Amino acid sequence: MQTIKTGIQLYSVREPLSEDFEGTLRALADMNIQGVEFAFFYGGMEPAELADFLKKLNLETCGIYEFIDNLCDANHKVYDYAEALDCKYLTMGFSLQELKANLATCLEKAKKACAVAKIKNITICYHAHAHEFEKFNGEYYLDILLKEVPDMAFEADTAWIKAGGEDIVNYMRKYVDRIPMIHAKDLDADGNLTELGNGVIDFKAVVDFARTANVEWISYEQDISKLSALESAEISLCYLNEII
Repeated sequence: MQTIKTGIQLYSVREPLSEDFEGTLRALADMNIQGVEFAFFYGGMEPAELADFLKKLNLETCGIYEFIDNLCDANHKVYDYAEALDCKYLTMGFSLQELKANLATCLEKAKKACAVAKIKNITICYHAHAHEFEKFNGEYYLDILLKEVPDMAFEADTAWIKAGGEDIVNYMRKYVDRIPMIHAKDLDADGNLTELGNGVIDFKAVVDFARTANVEWISYEQDISKLSALESAEISLCYLNEII
């Protein structure tokens, strides 16, 4: 049984990162996490420089979120970052507008991204939101994507599975062999994002599933917070470390 590592999707702390990139990463490292997942912003650092800085903080890179068109480009700089940071997973998603406008094109792009990444020994993960639980010909867009692109892994997000109307653990069981990473995201009774442990999602059950499914990473993510982003992160990561 694999040891689960904890991380954070850095989109959660995008504002403090934009104000003090290095200081924010130091603060996160002090919250007893093992890794970070980037989303478009590297603090103005080049790949090797960023790799050296993370090494000093003893932080791994669990993932990088990027636009699909960039993942289809073998020469895009995201692959330079992935190599320097020893990042095994690149994540992406489609908007509902893209899926509805041309599902076939979305599937083609996902297959191309997987093929490009595979040459570089990297896995593409699909990060779903609630809208992928809308249906096309009676089937969830998410199920179609994962069925038609078998090389693509699934970065499951607890809040968006619930918001999509599914039982979180039961839905993840469908893809038990394809989930290297889970986004831990909580919702209150009214469906609003909140800190982990303050909402209605049963994260102990999520952790139990992750252990049996050999999930490598559980990363906290909170798009919006009533507190400061770092206050929310401290509450959530403390809770996540406790239950793991």
